[in-house]
Amino acid sequence: MQERPILLIFDVDGTLTDSAGLTRVAYEKAFIDIYSIANSTKNINPYGLTDPLIFREILKNCNLTEDGFNEQFNRFSKLTSFHLKRELDLSDKPRLHNGIAHLLFKLEQNDQIYLALGTGNVELNARLKIEIHGVNKFFPVGGFADDAEDRTTIIKTAYQRASDYYKIQFSKQNTWVIGDTDHDINCGKAINANTIAVATGVYNNEELESYNPTAVFTDFTDFKRFVNIINNNEIPHTL
Repeated sequence: MQERPILLIFDVDGTLTDSAGLTRVAYEKAFIDIYSIANSTKNINPYGLTDPLIFREILKNCNLTEDGFNEQFNRFSKLTSFHLKRELDLSDKPRLHNGIAHLLFKLEQNDQIYLALGTGNVELNARLKIEIHGVNKFFPVGGFADDAEDRTTIIKTAYQRASDYYKIQFSKQNTWVIGDTDHDINCGKAINANTIAVATGVYNNEELESYNPTAVFTDFTDFKRFVNIINNNEIPHTL
């Protein structure tokens, strides 16, 4: 029986879910609503960026000022959430990545494993993306783009909120940041946590390995290997 509490901080996009490009659709519809500009996200690479940073990139892309940024972003964020919910409700394309449903179900059975979100989404958008798949219940707490523009600060917030919520001071040795980009790996390292990278986003195994995470997975279908790694802090070969 696992005797030491373990905290797992999961990213959302590319790690838990594939929203089939609907986030970008929602961004563009919100931008049309506010600025009457179409194709606002053209040539923007959003992977690993937080919502406020993506919005800054869109403003730059469209030659718009960042004056009054917070007010602009709040309006944009509310409209994005409105459109995202509608798009998710109307589409059958969003999905959980391979192995996620089983992984979360099995992790919940272990009373020494605790879960949190650590995502660049604002909280409402993150919750919308996982609620449609029935896995919101696994994540009572987290860090979000509402908390900070910087992803490392978001992960620090997720760690602290989880410690407060679960009333456990998790050791960094038993804290894991789990994501699909170099940004997730780097901010996990920044808080001295372990890192698990998964190649279900836009980066392949070799690309993720180059950032030296604790472990790399192709996907999370191998539950036993996942549990073995977090229980023993092994540095295994890539699957």
